Amino acid sequence: MALVEVDNLSKDFPIRGGILGRQIAQVHAVTNVTLRVQRGDTLGIIGESGCGKSTLGKIIVRLLNPTSGEIRFDGIPIHLASHRELMPLRRRMQFIFQDPYSSLNPKMTAGQMLAEVIKFHQVVPARQRSGYIDELLGMVQLGTDARNRYPHEFSGGQRQRLNIARALAVKPEFIIADEPVSALDVSVQAQVLNLLMDLRDQFGLTLMFISHDLKVIEHFCDQMVVMYLGQLVEKLSCDAIHANAKHPYTQALLRSNPINDPQNREELYILKGEVPSPRNPPAGCPFVTRCELAEERCNTDRPQLVQIANQHEAACWLINGPATGTA
Repeated sequence: MALVEVDNLSKDFPIRGGILGRQIAQVHAVTNVTLRVQRGDTLGIIGESGCGKSTLGKIIVRLLNPTSGEIRFDGIPIHLASHRELMPLRRRMQFIFQDPYSSLNPKMTAGQMLAEVIKFHQVVPARQRSGYIDELLGMVQLGTDARNRYPHEFSGGQRQRLNIARALAVKPEFIIADEPVSALDVSVQAQVLNLLMDLRDQFGLTLMFISHDLKVIEHFCDQMVVMYLGQLVEKLSCDAIHANAKHPYTQALLRSNPINDPQNREELYILKGEVPSPRNPPAGCPFVTRCELAEERCNTDRPQLVQIANQHEAACWLINGPATGTA
């Protein structure tokens, strides 16, 4: 059963100019996104920087309001919910931000930050808060002495562990992790990822994991969706993604990924061209300006996501319909 359901979700940001600050254009950050996150699964969101991954995550938990579309959490429509209506659901869905330092209050100790969250949401009675804080710090492998330290006294990996502890403090069901290891050293990345996997299994969490690293997505997630220029171009299982990926953009991402085998000295593939401006995206396929296989209709007709196998959808005219001739 799907815990999170998103239908035709879009988000546009206005561009204002002139003396009166009137809207002169808009940025199409997310366009007609439809997806499902099954209860207990981990869904990966992959794509280049600026493709709308983080914006999509923030809209789903209503840190940003959608321009159009629907969001349902455990069957409850939340896309039009007011702040008061959302408050009972805030405990059930949490967000882990990319930059562990900027998302922490520099004037509060770790214990004070956790105590504030626990008190506000009334997670445990007052007499149990101190013990619960120690338990949370232990879960994320920080010692109890960490409760009296400020964010600047932690390393990058420790700060992200503290962010994870803060998200877990309210006993959520659903967590969105927005590139939680991209700002960390490689060795620390592995530790944080393993911690998230252990916590997911221990508490039966449903996760959405946003990343630009295909190796992390493949290792960590059950399903993945590929975003390009604010749109979904492919959805597939993380099992054997190298063999199953069909969309030219997904294949380009895989070909440009470093290979673990030191004996394989093949030159990495470089995707040519620039991503079009989200202010003025192509009328047809969003990937048409960089696709080596583009056809004439790719410039004018936008392909829709079509199921091509079990739990596998792609939006590409090479997959969705007969060829009409090379552009």
